[in-house]
Amino acid sequence: MTTSAETAGGRPARVPGGLPLIGHALHLVRAPLAFLDTQRGHGDVVEFRIGRRPVYLLNHPDLVMALLTGPGGRFDRGEIFAKARPLFGTGVAVADGTHHRNRRRVVQPLLNAARLPGYLDTMAELAEALTGAWHHGQRIDLNTETAGLALDVVAATLFGRPLPDGFASAVHRALPTVVTGLGLRAYGPAAALLDRWPGRERRRYRSALAGIHAVVDSLIEADPNTPALTRLSTGAGHAQLHDDVTSLLIGGSHTSGAAAAWMFILLARHPSIRRRVHDEVDRTIGNRPVKATDLPALDLTGRVVRETLRLYPPIWLFPRHTAAETELGGHRIPPGVQIFYSPYALHRDPRWYHAPDTFDPDRWNPEQHPAPPRGAYLPFAAGVHGCPGGDFALAELTLLTAAVARRWHLDPVPGSRPRPVAAATLGPTPITMTVTHRPDS
Repeated sequence: MTTSAETAGGRPARVPGGLPLIGHALHLVRAPLAFLDTQRGHGDVVEFRIGRRPVYLLNHPDLVMALLTGPGGRFDRGEIFAKARPLFGTGVAVADGTHHRNRRRVVQPLLNAARLPGYLDTMAELAEALTGAWHHGQRIDLNTETAGLALDVVAATLFGRPLPDGFASAVHRALPTVVTGLGLRAYGPAAALLDRWPGRERRRYRSALAGIHAVVDSLIEADPNTPALTRLSTGAGHAQLHDDVTSLLIGGSHTSGAAAAWMFILLARHPSIRRRVHDEVDRTIGNRPVKATDLPALDLTGRVVRETLRLYPPIWLFPRHTAAETELGGHRIPPGVQIFYSPYALHRDPRWYHAPDTFDPDRWNPEQHPAPPRGAYLPFAAGVHGCPGGDFALAELTLLTAAVARRWHLDPVPGSRPRPVAAATLGPTPITMTVTHRPDS
């Protein structure tokens, strides 16, 4: 796995182009996806700098899986996850070590495969309600629609009721500010100064955080005795309950909302694939509402979801922190440093994917293509910190796609050119879509 670009003596290659004092942090802020995607040319393990500190990037699936699933005690989540604590507190989304294991044991049963069938009907009903409220010729803010649905799905399935009117829009308005603020505080060249420097950004960031926390408190107070909230209260005071609800509500919806938006953008760009999805939905569902029992027959639709998550994984960059000196790929990694891997870059590696920048759902057809190596496809991470809601998200996105495809085309208004925004999640820039009746429906 060592390439010729790696230096002799087992030391990872150093990425050129770092600046005094800030290193490569400016590259991560200005063009993070391009920066990460080009690093595989330097080797499977490369070194760059954020500020004056060296950090490492892994570009090979085997090394990433060693990072995520190897023996315990070598890596922890590190300081970047601490930057997210103003939003998630000590919730399972950012917890580490023993505390993470304890909270994961409480949260995991809410998202395991045995509970999924009980959630599917609710997912299908909410998707049908959203699409049933549209009308021919309507223009919608795609990010707002998908984010609102994703919030309602998590609230209704896990906590027993959709968010009250206005609450989803309040979260949607606040999240971009919070997500941008978290990204700047994690990777920005002036990260250390942002919370010490009074100004408009800090005021907006703190106000947005307060708005999200108020929504979470309202959700808990509306009915604190739902089964999910009762379970999350196990071994937890109110603060821990609040943090775990935030982890599930925000962590479980913002990622799905971003993926759903990309999915409809990609289908609009590829009308031949969209027609095939329509044909599958027509054969499976016809003119009736989509049901949970339709899921197994929506094979192509499911592959569209998988391919969307390959091209635009909602979490595009993950950090780890070395708790002790370790070795990866023949390289000695000292203690106390950050190690990154990028699902975005791994998913676009031509070693594992033919025409990696092409939207091709058929690459997930096992009769046509072999599966990529373990570790080359990680939309939900892996190991002890892997997302427990992967199956939940796949089902939600498949049912939503079918509900839309049953009746509608979604097409960008003329002149729209959505671009990826690599903040805490990888969503598209705001985009307006026109809703039109399918001519063949």
